[in-house]
Amino acid sequence: MAWPRRIVRALFSETERVEPVGMMAIIVSLLSLATVATVFYLALFASASQHLHISWFILFFFPLCFLTTSFAKGYHRLTGVDILLALSSAALGAWFIINEPRYQAWTRGFSDMETGDRIAAFGLIGITIELCRRSVGAGLTSLIPFAIAYAAYGQLLTGSFRHHGIELDYFLDMLTISTDGIFDSPLYVAAGYAFLFVLFGNFFVMMGGGQLFFDIAAAMTGRMVGGPAKACVVSSGLYGSISGSPVADVATTGPVSIPIMKRLGIPAAHAAAIETAASCGGSMLPPVMGAVAFMMADFTGLPYARIALYATLPALIYYLGIMILVHFEARTLGLGRLPAKDIVGLRAALTVNWPSLIPIAVLMWLLMEGYSPSYIAAGSTISVLVTSWLKRGSGIGPVRFVEGCTETCKSMVPLAASVAAAGLIMGCIELTGLSGKFTLLLFQLSGGLVWPSLLIAGAVLILLGTGMPTTGVYLMGVALLAPVLVTKFALPVMEVHMFMLFFACLSAISPPVAPAAFAAASIAGANPFTIGNLSCKYAIGGFLLPFMFVFNNGVLLQGDPAKIATDTALCVTLVFVSALAAHGYVLRMKMPVIVRLAFVAITVGILWPIAEVQAASALTGMLLYAVLYAIAGRVAPAPDPAPSP
Repeated sequence: MAWPRRIVRALFSETERVEPVGMMAIIVSLLSLATVATVFYLALFASASQHLHISWFILFFFPLCFLTTSFAKGYHRLTGVDILLALSSAALGAWFIINEPRYQAWTRGFSDMETGDRIAAFGLIGITIELCRRSVGAGLTSLIPFAIAYAAYGQLLTGSFRHHGIELDYFLDMLTISTDGIFDSPLYVAAGYAFLFVLFGNFFVMMGGGQLFFDIAAAMTGRMVGGPAKACVVSSGLYGSISGSPVADVATTGPVSIPIMKRLGIPAAHAAAIETAASCGGSMLPPVMGAVAFMMADFTGLPYARIALYATLPALIYYLGIMILVHFEARTLGLGRLPAKDIVGLRAALTVNWPSLIPIAVLMWLLMEGYSPSYIAAGSTISVLVTSWLKRGSGIGPVRFVEGCTETCKSMVPLAASVAAAGLIMGCIELTGLSGKFTLLLFQLSGGLVWPSLLIAGAVLILLGTGMPTTGVYLMGVALLAPVLVTKFALPVMEVHMFMLFFACLSAISPPVAPAAFAAASIAGANPFTIGNLSCKYAIGGFLLPFMFVFNNGVLLQGDPAKIATDTALCVTLVFVSALAAHGYVLRMKMPVIVRLAFVAITVGILWPIAEVQAASALTGMLLYAVLYAIAGRVAPAPDPAPSP
């Protein structure tokens, strides 16, 4: 009985990245180059169908996934099972490519499946589940068997969750031949422009763009009170807007910013929490944002450039909320400024690293010109490769190019696996009509009221985030929550999807899992659960803003200039007042509990969707803070921290 127990433990344990050596390393590099070349070609020069595009992606990318992700924790070398799965996934990709002409003429429910179609369908479903287990974990993976079991046996249930039964061939057809399962738009987006934007981000960092972001942030905020933490917030936001990944942002900017903050007196857990909260917001901040934004463009039918424009003000206000709390902490603790040796100055930074601005300018120009996301990503990536040679020592030659392609493919494994698995689940939901049943359940739980429904929706997204990556959280929200919010409550589509975008991003820092907090914990040497809780404190504005812009959509640039200005001012006041309630101090004077509760009540008042209540609450909050600030200045004035040596 030892072997069954070991297999079960392996299936539910964390897995590790494998670094292939020798011939396998060469194969991985070749597969990476083939994937990049295929994605570039299909994005720029070909008009392949969605099914064929994904089939080519499966042919090259899925084998690479199995050759770089271990079977279970403790397996540091490739096994025969890994190689067999890699070969099987390549064979499946080849099967779907060869049979693409037949599938193009396919009529769902009428075309007959052959034995080979059934074998390929079962194989692709199994490969997807195993890939998700390896690269994402048990959270999202555990939902797939439940979804499949519900599709297979839901007709045996009683009550409102019973369905009428689904034939096996129709089930396999839906999930693997039509574009409603694995071949649905999430994997198509990931295999297209999301992949290219990740490639752009990796090459941008290789040419020195990450260092430029830190130098700009240090020049802007380093001489302020709490300069190290504020520089971290700015640099993480700038880098995160390009990478679109909270964990990648922490891993890239954290090793620089967290030690500096610790050295200047910020406790390790707080330093890591500031980095984590700031990194989380990168997926909300244009110009690139993250894979979720590209999928939002696909689901809403809005151009990506317009989504990026709508997201600008909420993302900036989110970062303003973090900066406000950092400033309060710095004043309370008497923290110093960034050391002079770490501030190179804006002119010096641009003199040395000005070529890094060119790809950003190209990206913004392509975005404003209205090109497709694929062209924007491809053109920006090409501009990085060209401009990298304008700076001595940063040129991306053949060797570095292969390294960048390989690293991009490795970093894309969790995203591709999660969206493929989400496609399976979404296909089962559509087959069984589960979204309508979930809509009815949510409507009953909330009593048919909008605010309780939004609170439940936010809680569901956070709970989903305990076991899923950001993209998976958003996709499950699209499948289960968007229908009730849009159809039952007639909320605007853009506001609903932006609501889900924020909560999907914030799930990366929400306990108990909080993957970004665990990444920061390894750098700071602090407890990841403490970091997760503190990250939520610094990001408190992000948890409140989605409820605000659903009803005050001026902050999403909807409406006339007066409405935009009014709603933006209300959102800024909201994050300021909520930061006061979370911090509990004015300068160095601790606020009584009753005063903090008053700020909580004021926060609720600003959120209440009645203009008069919002205006009165905002005015009351600012007047109360002014009175407390005057009292704190007389009773316990906070010294202006001197520059750190």
